[in-house]
Amino acid sequence: MFITLEGIDGSGKTSIARKLKEKFEEEGRRVYLTEEPTQIIFDVKYIMEKDLDVFTRIFIFMADRVEHIKVIKEKISSDHIVICDRYVDSTFAYQGSILENILGSREKAFDYLYNLYRPFSFDPDLIIYLDVDPGTGLRRISSRRREIFENLKYLEGVRNFYLYLSRIRNYKIFDSSANLSDLWKKISSEIDL
Repeated sequence: MFITLEGIDGSGKTSIARKLKEKFEEEGRRVYLTEEPTQIIFDVKYIMEKDLDVFTRIFIFMADRVEHIKVIKEKISSDHIVICDRYVDSTFAYQGSILENILGSREKAFDYLYNLYRPFSFDPDLIIYLDVDPGTGLRRISSRRREIFENLKYLEGVRNFYLYLSRIRNYKIFDSSANLSDLWKKISSEIDL
């Protein structure tokens, strides 16, 4: 099984990913918890601190994903449940929200990004999308060092792109504005894992 968690910064993805891992391990199952971007071929997070063109960012994320998919497939074939904190839908939403202004529409941005991904694609069995207002998300992460993309206007565009994706991709959507304990109860009761 391959599960991904998606949402804007401060939506609770990392916390829920860890809780999922704990749940599966308590059941005696083997779990591989991973995240994107990775450090498989280079430190993508470090590179992303630079002021790069949107197309440069897209190709770096896609290159990273090609190598990451190899690891994911290997873990699944050795009977692991793979839980990934961010995956291709993050690229669709974060880079897509910029591309839609360049290419003229959200649909064109998605089509461009999906066509790049298609030749090596490996889609999750379950995409958990944690929806939260960008203002709330930013307040939750206020104590950590800000990335250059973490601002309200940008995250509003990213959230809107995620909501668009939720209509064309197979998302299981949860409102993550509540506290983590209530969110986890809702997820664990509504998803048959």
